[in-house]
Amino acid sequence: MAFQLQYKDDSPDIIADRARMGTEVRESFFDLYSEDLKEASKVLALAFAGERRVFLCGTGSCYAVAALLQGRFINPPQAARGPLPAALLSARPMGNPDPLAEAGGTRIFARQLEAFGGECAILNHMPDNFDLADQVAHPNICGTLGVSGGDGGRLADGDLLDIELRVPSIEESLVLEMQTAIACLLSEVTDYYLYTKPEILKEILDRGVSGPQDENA
Repeated sequence: MAFQLQYKDDSPDIIADRARMGTEVRESFFDLYSEDLKEASKVLALAFAGERRVFLCGTGSCYAVAALLQGRFINPPQAARGPLPAALLSARPMGNPDPLAEAGGTRIFARQLEAFGGECAILNHMPDNFDLADQVAHPNICGTLGVSGGDGGRLADGDLLDIELRVPSIEESLVLEMQTAIACLLSEVTDYYLYTKPEILKEILDRGVSGPQDENA
């Protein structure tokens, strides 16, 4: 129901501006990272095809994005396949009320990977006091993928990520919106390689290539 108001309502402009900015961010992301998203999906598909576990982690609102991706791997929207072994790492250490506390908090993901023997990791936002090298320093890790925004934050430090998918925006709501779309696409394209085009994975494996460096498959 539309109301006749005495005061000027600028909310339509706010909504229109957000829609325009969202479209620009999406277009910029896909211009920059479509190929990387494809390669990230191949890495995930190869991990699942090799019966490896994929571990997902994130902090703050990015934890929800990691949880969404895990849910899509375990409970696919169309239920056309069985669950894939994806686990969500806790951002809060047990027995420690502060997830960023110095006593164990800064290595919370690393400790879980050590305990569970993670083999492929997707990192979604790391706080400033997290040492990324600590989080992925595990001999069984076969690949590390990062989903970030803005300047990349801690995920952009060094060269520890095999692939980084960075949303080209510093606006938190736009980054979160795009990261949600990325999570959905990662699951869809991973399923494509696993169940629609498994011959692509076989060709990669026959070449002896199991990482994102395979650019022509």
